[in-house]
Amino acid sequence: MKSKYSLLMIVCCFLIAAMSSCEAVEELTETETEKTIRIFSDGIWNVDTLVTKTDLFSGGISTIQTDSTFNNYGSIEFQKPNQTIPGYGAGYMIHRYMKNGISCVDTSAWVPYNFNSGNNNYITLFFALPGEDLVVDGYDMYLDLVELSEDRIRISGWRRETIPGGSGGSYGSYRRYHLTR
Repeated sequence: MKSKYSLLMIVCCFLIAAMSSCEAVEELTETETEKTIRIFSDGIWNVDTLVTKTDLFSGGISTIQTDSTFNNYGSIEFQKPNQTIPGYGAGYMIHRYMKNGISCVDTSAWVPYNFNSGNNNYITLFFALPGEDLVVDGYDMYLDLVELSEDRIRISGWRRETIPGGSGGSYGSYRRYHLTR
């Protein structure tokens, strides 16, 4: 009788060790893009801080036009990018928050790399006007991956558009997200 229980315990220990080692091997073999997708899309993120700015940049001088900080600003859900069908392969970033007592939802698209260069040290967000395609008609914003861990993400970046007419200046918009679980 003791030998049956001993054998059963050995088999259980072996199965537990095998399952945990598979997860460890999977994490060791995942690419940076796979890791980024896993961390971003594994659950809901709290928006601890969202900082937005706009500026006018000309002659090497940035003149800030707007500067806003939003604390405890709802939650963000990053849905996995669709890597299985041809096309842009973007996922949705769904931001749920309260503004002036009204429940709001903003949706943009995202990919876990720089959309133009494929560099893995960035994510790309796509914003569009209502009724327009997020990726095709939207404007893209490249955010640096400042910090990426299982329970904390910090991303930030500027988007600049040249002022028409040859003035040499640009309009800019900035976003910085601090997200935690």
